[in-house]
Amino acid sequence: MPFDAMMLSLAVTVVFLGFAAVLAWADRQTSGLPLRRKAA
Repeated sequence: MPFDAMMLSLAVTVVFLGFAAVLAWADRQTSGLPLRRKAA
């Protein structure tokens, strides 16, 4: 496999893992919290 193809694969993988980490962090921040509803 050429070097530039390996670098591109690595970059795509890093971006994907970074996005997954952000989603996991956001899910952890928002899960288990009661939803606040305005009294109408």
